[in-house]
Amino acid sequence: MSNCQVHNVRFYKPKPEAIYCMSLHKSTKKLAVSRADAVIEIWNLKHVPYIERTIVGTLDNSSIEGLTWCGDSLFSVGLNGLLIEYDLFRLTRKRVVTVTGEAACCIDVTKDNKRLAVGTEQGYINIFKVNEDDVLFEKFLDKQEGRILCLKYDPSCQFIASGSLDAIRIWDVETGHALHRMTTGRATAKEPTIVWCIHILQDLTIISGDSRGKLTFWDGKIGAQIESFQSHKCDILAMCVSDKEDSLYCAGVDPNIVNYAKIKVTEGKYKWVKSVHRKVHDHDVRDLILCDEKLYSGGIDGYLACTYYPPKTLVKYPPVLQNPCITIAKKVRYILLRFSKHLEVWSLGKSSDRADNNNLLHLAEEPMHLLSLQRLVKNNDSEEVKESIICASMSSDGKWIVFSTNSVLRIFGFNYQVGETPTLSPIEDLPKSCSVSLQVVFTPNSRNLILAPQNGGLQVYDLIEGIPILVQTISTQAVLQDTITFLEISQSGQHLVAADPQSNIVMWTLNKESEWEQTCKLPIYSDSSPTSLSIHPSCKNLVVMYADHKMIEFDMSRKRLTRFSKSLHKKQMSIWPSKSYPVRNIIFDQKKGNVIILHDDSHIVVADPNKPLPRQNAKIPKIELTNLSDGNGSLKSCSSAFHAIKKYKHLVYLGWLSEDELVAVEVSPLSILEQLPPCLKQAKFGTK
Repeated sequence: MSNCQVHNVRFYKPKPEAIYCMSLHKSTKKLAVSRADAVIEIWNLKHVPYIERTIVGTLDNSSIEGLTWCGDSLFSVGLNGLLIEYDLFRLTRKRVVTVTGEAACCIDVTKDNKRLAVGTEQGYINIFKVNEDDVLFEKFLDKQEGRILCLKYDPSCQFIASGSLDAIRIWDVETGHALHRMTTGRATAKEPTIVWCIHILQDLTIISGDSRGKLTFWDGKIGAQIESFQSHKCDILAMCVSDKEDSLYCAGVDPNIVNYAKIKVTEGKYKWVKSVHRKVHDHDVRDLILCDEKLYSGGIDGYLACTYYPPKTLVKYPPVLQNPCITIAKKVRYILLRFSKHLEVWSLGKSSDRADNNNLLHLAEEPMHLLSLQRLVKNNDSEEVKESIICASMSSDGKWIVFSTNSVLRIFGFNYQVGETPTLSPIEDLPKSCSVSLQVVFTPNSRNLILAPQNGGLQVYDLIEGIPILVQTISTQAVLQDTITFLEISQSGQHLVAADPQSNIVMWTLNKESEWEQTCKLPIYSDSSPTSLSIHPSCKNLVVMYADHKMIEFDMSRKRLTRFSKSLHKKQMSIWPSKSYPVRNIIFDQKKGNVIILHDDSHIVVADPNKPLPRQNAKIPKIELTNLSDGNGSLKSCSSAFHAIKKYKHLVYLGWLSEDELVAVEVSPLSILEQLPPCLKQAKFGTK
């Protein structure tokens, strides 16, 4: 890797949105995660966990209180009293059904994926029948006093256990009547006990967690308490049980994750005992999920944490947006930062020519905030609120900004002269075809805008006249089977690549008539999905990184893998020093064209195809990067084809500004911590 100056951008401080609830699709290992801003992230857990797709919130869906998979369909309920089914291709709502009983607090699905149960604020349990093409209200069970905060179907689908204030009920689904009502008791006479979470086992044993911090086991057949544990010092909000029903985990406002194991006492008799506990979060834990013996937890801090043993491992995935969230306008040295509900444009600083004694370059010009851009709309209560942003981009010359929300796509002309106030000019009367999009990208010459609309396909717009004019529509139905999650254009502007989560990767080339025509499609790698891809700036090579950390380099002109890629596959090499994080970006050395630079959350890996590959089980050497944080970045020589640099924490973007200037955008863990609310105060050993 050649010597370069590095701009370390630390003013990107997205708000950490709390994780409210999670649901796992066991067969595909897709984890749906809802956050405080009603955004739903679909994480792929098959290999390294990564965000596969994102469904942004809508104006009338301000909160998501329950989330569940029903077959391959995803449903949610919230305080708006709606049962919502999502379209995972268009990444928007598919069906909306009104729930009886005002605000909905919880949802569960039968084992055969044919019915949904929804608990509400007014004490109704709504039963819905799910068909292939519709969701039909079937009935609701007898109304109870007080709200239903949690519910669970038993494995036979004949009974439902529900939790509310001071009581747990067992319902016969067929008759709609409550069979048993079990009271929890209170910590104080005036303070009701809230049952926050519940689970029902194969033998009709019911497990509940409540606001007293107690984990209680009940016999659902006779409606009696079996045993109770003072598990936590405060509310238990979340619980999950293993598939074998011999282990469970619980946590809540007291964030310690406590494990209980089922042990055999005598022949035919079993007992639940407290086992280990894990300190993973400092703030409230809102939900827990078990997948492949790995425990996933999420809560107020916004981190999705994964813990497992053996070996004892903890991995925490930060609350950052799905790529791309950063755009560099190289010609004017601007950077566009995408947040969940607004955009920011900054002018990057310039360094002085002389370095100090430590070889650090000081800033001659400070970075300058130029623009904040958001879309305000009125919700159902006629209040102005910010609309969530799906995607955004900025042209290379800094004159165009585009972003899309769930309701509209907006294009702006942007102009800034040094010493003057930046001006933003909205482009009115856009063509009807210029609609909500999932991916947007400008060509390097800033003359064309390419969109990936919600309904599929690609659209190419000409911007020369100052108004977008549709010049080409590209059908992708035959080559892409899923949502377009990657849209990349080469530095020359001659090659376009699109990809979906099913590993379909397709390339188009600009012909003599200035139209895009399909030239090749990569072989489908069915074992994993791509997490990043990039086109080489000087040759027709495409580098793709997959979730299982397999890297391929594909020669698009010869339509085959390169020799370097075949060597990697032959040696079955794992080039990544950490198996825990997905690769976020791929770039190429501007001066040494063959050198590939990749990064994840904390590691930068440099791959030089001209150097010999290390042994199959050899560790990737870690190289010191001199003064990377403040000035000139230079690497010590390395004889291996791969070497790693560990310098950052939560590195979300790495890209070139010029031939000798690199931009690294980092979200500091401290900036995340500063935005979090206070956590439960607990006495620790050695402190007052």
